[in-house]
Amino acid sequence: MISVLAAIIRKKNKILIGRRAPHERAPGLWEFPGGKVERGETLEECLKRELMEELGIKADVGNFFTKYEYKYPHVTYQLYFYFVDNFSGELQYNAHDKLEWIGIDEFKKYDFLPGDQPVLDLLCSQVDI
Repeated sequence: MISVLAAIIRKKNKILIGRRAPHERAPGLWEFPGGKVERGETLEECLKRELMEELGIKADVGNFFTKYEYKYPHVTYQLYFYFVDNFSGELQYNAHDKLEWIGIDEFKKYDFLPGDQPVLDLLCSQVDI
């Protein structure tokens, strides 16, 4: 099983999503920024590193939101999601070819990675995001 961290980056009632670039796996699908935990890293260290690598930002990792297992045909992921409400730096396109700030009511307009569907459903059920 592979552990993956993802950030729900919030700003003014919007959430940042990224479209995977052509050189990435599953190009063209939307996701929450993040990535795989490396040996010896804590979950918080992983998310900070991934956000610096993917987006070029220094993030303050906030509250834990949820975790779950998602099984693809060839691999199983343990997915962890944390809120990020504060970050510094200008957003960069290192892993994504497009970034958008969207409201929760707009999720259905985007083609997300299948593994993100459970967190999308949970976010949509929350009233105070």
